[in-house]
Amino acid sequence: MNTEELIVELIIQDLRFFQISLKIRAAREMEFCRFEILQLIIKAWGKSDEIDYFDLGDTYMEYMKEVKFQPFSYYGEFLKPLALKCYKGLINRIKELEANPSLKYGETGGFNRMEK
Repeated sequence: MNTEELIVELIIQDLRFFQISLKIRAAREMEFCRFEILQLIIKAWGKSDEIDYFDLGDTYMEYMKEVKFQPFSYYGEFLKPLALKCYKGLINRIKELEANPSLKYGETGGFNRMEK
């Protein structure tokens, strides 16, 4: 399994978890979005020293919200197209952040993750 396939699978699992959670009870996206998954994705890309999950959180949540409109699937087969769109959206956001580092979380306020 290559890095892209691994990341898409992580996204599918997070989307599926949220979709199943919605079947159990009404929920808001933030109640079930696991930013730990986003941290794993960033680590799989090898970007954990440069990019914080806060930098990608808004982009990730846009796709998470779309899961409500997807047909329910027990194995997540209907979620793969959404996961691929999410993957591409995250790639585009990373390119945007690399081209313009001032957009990164905390940069304007003087916060520097490297000083932790």
